[in-house]
Amino acid sequence: MSSIAKQTLRVVVATSTLAATLALIAPTPASATEECIAATTHGHGIDPPDEGDCVYMRVYTAVDGRIVVQYSGNQDYDFYQLRWSRPGRAESQSRVRGSGAGGSWWALNNAWRNTPYTFKVQACYSGVFGSDCTYWTTDIHFK
Repeated sequence: MSSIAKQTLRVVVATSTLAATLALIAPTPASATEECIAATTHGHGIDPPDEGDCVYMRVYTAVDGRIVVQYSGNQDYDFYQLRWSRPGRAESQSRVRGSGAGGSWWALNNAWRNTPYTFKVQACYSGVFGSDCTYWTTDIHFK
């Protein structure tokens, strides 16, 4: 076998190994939820439902072990709220970063293995007399 053929073979093997490694360590979505809601709690939505308020959520385990929740919507929302829980831990809620249709992401560090985590997201409009939010979009994820 010539030296050029050996070098080409080494490059092919190295490239294949790299591609296989990247495929194994890349984060893969465990679940994705798309929920379109015809109206917010105070009626900002538009009928029919496919033109109303939509909240999208994607939950996956990242390479570093964190559970990542990505969320977005189809309207110019003012803010998003997230709730999460697991067995033995009460549900907690917080206002999370992101606004508009683009949303953002939130990560849970130190998640337990083989444990179901429940995540809920809602999108909100700010108002003079309080917020007007969509119904909660829910997803259950096992790390």
